[in-house]
Amino acid sequence: MDHDSELVERVRAGSEEASAELLRRHQAQVRAYLTRFVRDREMVRDLAQETFLAAYRHLDSWRGEAPLRLWLLSIARNQALMHLREEARRHARRAASLEAAAASWMSERIGKDDSGPDRHEGELAALQACLKGLAPASAEIVNQYYFGRHSAADIARDTGKRETAIWMALSRIRQVLRQCIESRVAVLRADP
Repeated sequence: MDHDSELVERVRAGSEEASAELLRRHQAQVRAYLTRFVRDREMVRDLAQETFLAAYRHLDSWRGEAPLRLWLLSIARNQALMHLREEARRHARRAASLEAAAASWMSERIGKDDSGPDRHEGELAALQACLKGLAPASAEIVNQYYFGRHSAADIARDTGKRETAIWMALSRIRQVLRQCIESRVAVLRADP
């Protein structure tokens, strides 16, 4: 019987020392494996913890045909897969709600709009001026996301930032652009 098998038997018998030893023996490998799929260190730590909790809950299902390390890595893979699927669903909902909000806003504006095309030209000119006034890093994010059709995950990977940081930056940039456009259009409307 190998050392892992002995530890598993002791864990099944209720030994906390054996549980701690299993964790020490395999935690680094599980974390290293998870970093292949997930870049966020905090999330890797959480997923590793979930992996070991799932392993302890289902320890009776390990029969020893495969090395314990491989069994743990298969659990880690499932944890990463569930996490990534949930992230994709969350981002799809966020993107869909943003697109829905933008479409609703535009349809509302078009429905209320009794002005001619020159107003739209003024708004477009204001948008262009506001885009030119963005800080270079913000302008690059806007270029990649809106014009280059890169996902926030792609931009995060390319810039070495967290995906949540990219979503936050996009939110702040949209707010800055909206305020800039509104102030420029207000000035245009005030001029006869």
